[in-house]
Amino acid sequence: MTDDHALEQLITRCQQGDLEAFAVLFRRFRQYVYDLACVILRDNAAAHDAVQDTFLRVMEKVDTFAGEAAFETWLTAVTVNVCRSHLRRQKVRRFLSLDQLPAGQLLRAGLSAASPAHLVEERLHRQSLWQMVNSLPERLRLPLILRYRYAMSCADIAGVLGVKLGTVYQQLNEGRRQLAQMAAQQETAVPLSLVPGESR
Repeated sequence: MTDDHALEQLITRCQQGDLEAFAVLFRRFRQYVYDLACVILRDNAAAHDAVQDTFLRVMEKVDTFAGEAAFETWLTAVTVNVCRSHLRRQKVRRFLSLDQLPAGQLLRAGLSAASPAHLVEERLHRQSLWQMVNSLPERLRLPLILRYRYAMSCADIAGVLGVKLGTVYQQLNEGRRQLAQMAAQQETAVPLSLVPGESR
């Protein structure tokens, strides 16, 4: 039995009201949901609350999952919406943690040999870049998170955020353009690029 087929069967059991199947689904995806909530909310306690709220929402809405997109994409959409609700309720702007993001996904190191001086310089550039990402409005920040941290396709991002595909392209381009402008203003040499091997 393939993993995809096993997941389909698990979801079907959840849709039939099987609580044991839902517990298995929770154990399988809770770390993913928690990680995404941490990135968006940048608060561990709030992320734990978001995990609980997300799976309560999944339990309520799982019968609406029709399999048109991957379950992970549907779950990401639920998680993002729950986190947005948390942000609206708190009325506090949460910022993306620099250390929670893999190094080099928005920038590409120019040197293959990492000298101590180069490592320090690269770290400063990376911090500067993500501080600039933090300053972007939510409509630009979320697409960048989903694209560069989770390597989601633009089509999946459109589904998660409930916007048109062209809007995703526009938001990513605008986000990168604003980052480049801020970098130029700060005279920070931060090369921006897609993850190696990725295409739009």
